Amino acid sequence: MTTTNGNTNASTAVPNPGLSLELKGKIAFVTGGGRGIGLAITQQLAKAGATVVITWNSRDATPVAEQVAAETGSTVLAYHCPGEQSAVVNEVVDRVSREVGEVDFVVCNAGVCKHQDTVDMTDDDLAFVMQNNLFAPLYLSRAFVRHWLGLKTAVSQQSSYPPRPEYRTLDKKIIFISSISGVVSMTPQNQVSYNSSKAGLTMAAKSLAGEWAQYGIAVNALSPGYVSTDMTSCDPAWMQKWSDMTPFGRFAQPAELGNMVVLMCSGLASRFLTGHDLVMDGGYTVY
Repeated sequence: MTTTNGNTNASTAVPNPGLSLELKGKIAFVTGGGRGIGLAITQQLAKAGATVVITWNSRDATPVAEQVAAETGSTVLAYHCPGEQSAVVNEVVDRVSREVGEVDFVVCNAGVCKHQDTVDMTDDDLAFVMQNNLFAPLYLSRAFVRHWLGLKTAVSQQSSYPPRPEYRTLDKKIIFISSISGVVSMTPQNQVSYNSSKAGLTMAAKSLAGEWAQYGIAVNALSPGYVSTDMTSCDPAWMQKWSDMTPFGRFAQPAELGNMVVLMCSGLASRFLTGHDLVMDGGYTVY
């Protein structure tokens, strides 16, 4: 099938990956894939047949990987990867590519949050959130794209090479798990570092989508609203307020986000989809 742009003489072949949620034969890389939203993403990708590599920092996710593998029959592996350390990130990308295979989908999920008044926020407090929520996804996506392009993952010098047409067939996908906190200022908690980092992450997805489309790499953001996980431990009055402010009257279930990631990685999601921020908030931001 071809399409012709009326303003040019060029015809562009439109790939047909098939209308299926089946991900067998694909490899996904999920940061923070051993708990919370990340675990749900890992579970749903594995159920769809993908081989899933998950990373962990402070809590060994190997037992979780083994459990998900046993439950789904898919291969699930855990690697230690402090995302804020770019040299380690580069090493892990090289190692996974060598030991597991060429990764098809990168899901940057790991993140941290601090509820803190700005006047009491130290430089280290700010740096900690920014490094984990913004720098780490940039380090990881940079490393994978350099690997996919046949470059060394570590940046040692300026890369000067013309884009090659065959790069358009890479068909890789990067998904940043952002937040509606990057769109609206949440209440009543004060979390300027988190809000700013997520706003930056959403814009990074848009920027990188424009930069890397020439290589056949799609970059999108998925921005959840409030999600019910074992990591949600806030003032009950706050949680009730957030539910009341959500038109659907509840928090999202982690599996709902996991299913959306599967859809975004699957053949049902057009390869023409890039630079988009998909908001899943039960209607929280419609007002």
